[in-house]
Amino acid sequence: MRVEGNRPVRSSAARRDDRVGGSGNFAEALGGEPISAPATAAPPTGIGALFALQEVGDSTAERRKAMARASHILDRLGDLQLGLLTGAIDRQSLADLAASARAARGATADPGLQGVLDEIELRAAVELAKLSAAL
Repeated sequence: MRVEGNRPVRSSAARRDDRVGGSGNFAEALGGEPISAPATAAPPTGIGALFALQEVGDSTAERRKAMARASHILDRLGDLQLGLLTGAIDRQSLADLAASARAARGATADPGLQGVLDEIELRAAVELAKLSAAL
């Protein structure tokens, strides 16, 4: 098959303008009313903006407190693990672990997390009872 020559390429924009009527406004071509630009939202001012800022700060502060509690409990669990492996469990560390788990359980509403904290507190109480029976 042989190609016999090229036809000149016309601009498609010129052809479309001919169909619409040359104005280039789509809404006018349809016969509808022109649409105005959307109104911009007013910036938050007054007391509502202050309340919004306070809520963001509280959320971040609560998250930091929760992270600090979790870090403290994980440190106490690490101490318990090391004490079980070496055979030298510190009573104060166990009592601190039980108290930390009890305090953290009251600060959360997540039932799964509360269950884990219950197990941590129970384990600390069992190890304290073992130490008391050994003496």
